[in-house]
Amino acid sequence: MELGLRGRVAIVTGGSMGIGRACVEALAGQGVRVATCARGIEALRGISEEIASKTETEVLAVQADVTRSEDVKRFVTTAYQKFGRIDILVHSAVNFASGDFHELIDENWWNHFDTKVIGCVRFAREVLPYLKERRWGRIVNMAGAAARIGTGSAGATNAALINFTKVLSDEVARDGITVNAIHPGTRGASRGGVERDGATIRDEEYARAHNMSLEEVIQRNRQRFAQRTGPTAEAADAANMVLFLASDKADAITGQTLTVTPGFTGVYY
Repeated sequence: MELGLRGRVAIVTGGSMGIGRACVEALAGQGVRVATCARGIEALRGISEEIASKTETEVLAVQADVTRSEDVKRFVTTAYQKFGRIDILVHSAVNFASGDFHELIDENWWNHFDTKVIGCVRFAREVLPYLKERRWGRIVNMAGAAARIGTGSAGATNAALINFTKVLSDEVARDGITVNAIHPGTRGASRGGVERDGATIRDEEYARAHNMSLEEVIQRNRQRFAQRTGPTAEAADAANMVLFLASDKADAITGQTLTVTPGFTGVYY
């Protein structure tokens, strides 16, 4: 299916691993020039060069921390100066601490909220003038399914991001801009959600508590999930949803949250 994305320009946050990386590759594969950021520039640069070579599409890697307004402004300005336009924003950056309520301190809550929610606010603020100028634009936010099941700081933070997605979508609809969110399954790679890097913190905790290896825990949970609903989704599946929402095919979809999962959105432990 021709999605009509070739020639557009996308900004993707958190592009050095997991779903962010998958989104960069998927968009570049459709002929979208991509500017992506992460805090670690060396890994990001290597990944960007690999994707650019594979897709024969320009990928710009910029070191930026989404919790720093000056970094966000510099990144967006750099992307616009490089490509001359901005059409799509995919916010995939995340920073969370795992633990029960009594274990989480203020810093844990704030770091997650500052990255996921306020980070999205910062990018939307900087990108929207360029989208409004073209009277067309797409914003897609990655909001974990913890928003539905309530898990630590992740539940509250992702629920806030979904609410912000709806509020922003209503405000910019008249400008030809859609704003949607994606639930990429559950948080853990082994718990029936989307496979993605850096999502095995609870697996590690469970392994220590039950004197098991990390691999044993991962395989155990994958098998339990497969018995209920089938295989896990992959980061590429979430990226494919991004492609659809970013395309002209999704003109009539805004303010929505769509779940990418084989069916189970709970946590096993």
